[in-house]
Amino acid sequence: MPANPNLRSEQLLTLMGHQLVYQQQRCEIIELLDGCELVLQVLEVLEADSNIQASQYGEGHRAAPKTYVLPVFDGEGELHPELIIAGLEPLLVLK
Repeated sequence: MPANPNLRSEQLLTLMGHQLVYQQQRCEIIELLDGCELVLQVLEVLEADSNIQASQYGEGHRAAPKTYVLPVFDGEGELHPELIIAGLEPLLVLK
């Protein structure tokens, strides 16, 4: 997916720790993958919303918070609509 040359990884890193609402769930941005995807972790974990994390042997080990991976850019190199809806656009000042 093409990246927007006006948006640097340093600007995306400033989003780390920000909270937002995604799919009607309160989430926090916990990671930036390869400068083009954000990882969101659901903050208010209900038993029904958790994932079972497997051990190295594939056995269910513990309940873990649900996460989402969102692309930063759409197919044309613009900020992805999901991020705009989540209200992150004002936090990214394009230079």
